[in-house]
Amino acid sequence: MKRNRAWIFVATVALICVLPLWWSLWTSASPVANEKRAPVAVVETPTTRTPFSPPNGGRDIRSLSVHPNGVDWLFVECAQSGDNRCDVMRYRLDSGRLYRYALPPAYSYTYARYSPKGNFIVMSRRPVYGDTEEDLRRSLHDLQIVLMHEDGSALEVVPVAPGNKLSPFMSPDESRIAFWRSERLVPPGRRVRLLEFDIWEFDRRGMHEQPFAGIFKFVDGGQAQYISDDEILLESFGPSRLFSRYHEIYAGSEIYRMRRGNEVVPTPDVFDGIEHVRMPSMDRAGNLCLWGQTPRYGLTVIRISLDGRRQAWQEGPSQLGPSFEPREMVCDQAGKYIASIYRDHSVGLGGGTGGMAMLDIATDTWSTLPLPSAREAEEIPVIDSRDEMRRVGH
Repeated sequence: MKRNRAWIFVATVALICVLPLWWSLWTSASPVANEKRAPVAVVETPTTRTPFSPPNGGRDIRSLSVHPNGVDWLFVECAQSGDNRCDVMRYRLDSGRLYRYALPPAYSYTYARYSPKGNFIVMSRRPVYGDTEEDLRRSLHDLQIVLMHEDGSALEVVPVAPGNKLSPFMSPDESRIAFWRSERLVPPGRRVRLLEFDIWEFDRRGMHEQPFAGIFKFVDGGQAQYISDDEILLESFGPSRLFSRYHEIYAGSEIYRMRRGNEVVPTPDVFDGIEHVRMPSMDRAGNLCLWGQTPRYGLTVIRISLDGRRQAWQEGPSQLGPSFEPREMVCDQAGKYIASIYRDHSVGLGGGTGGMAMLDIATDTWSTLPLPSAREAEEIPVIDSRDEMRRVGH
């Protein structure tokens, strides 16, 4: 009995000693617990419901670029039969006229972009060798970057190393050309596909190329642009070894900003209340256009001003026809409209035909572009810089 009373006494003393500690831990932890349980505020994105029923355009078009004058649209159109050769086209908004650059026919032109000042057009092209797998692999290895004045004069090959070079674009002062370089092809015997992308840069003054930043081996390379002399805005799924993790913790964002010389593995930009962000494009005032998903409206065209103000547009409630599904989106540099290549409704995600449309920001209205047929395109002569030099020499 005495032994029991002794144990009770010891237990009581221990309880008295530790009870204040338990109380302090519980009271200090409570606010943190409550803070975690508190709902996270979602930034609203004001959205306008605007009617738009895009007709099936039926055109295999890609690589949309808008001239700084806001009138000329540059794009690539590919034949839907034969060798599927792609040509560089120009459409004028004011007249509705379509033009084709008469580039050397031994190549297929897979990408074309106006320079930020509009003086040049930079392109990627590959020789057309044939339609076998080996022909395609050889053609990709021999990809070239070419440059010409926007009037078709002074065509020249940019002297970069052989290999897979895609989607070139120029710096604000037009002295450098950046591009995606792929270091790997899927092994032979499977569908030809490029892997492990990084941004490289060619200096036109020093005539040399080097990585713009570190080597990160992105899963893919999407649309990209300089947003300053030393920073690039780009679209990608992310570095190969981090793809799955990035997709989960960064709300599916595919938008990155990369500074020159950065060796730290980049992380995507995240926007409160917007998920699955893609297709970034920025106008000269710093307003960002993108395609993203909001909790209330779903997938939407979004514009975020430099001061953080948001606008968004989605098909109206009376939408009867096919919905708008962009393949590419580009800001007009003056900030007046958003240009887009949309997918035909009957074609699933991943490719196929489509048309071009324009969203007028001031009036919140969509309109499709009545493109003349490729056969009706007027020809713009292209002059090789070597021919010009020979003429001057004579």
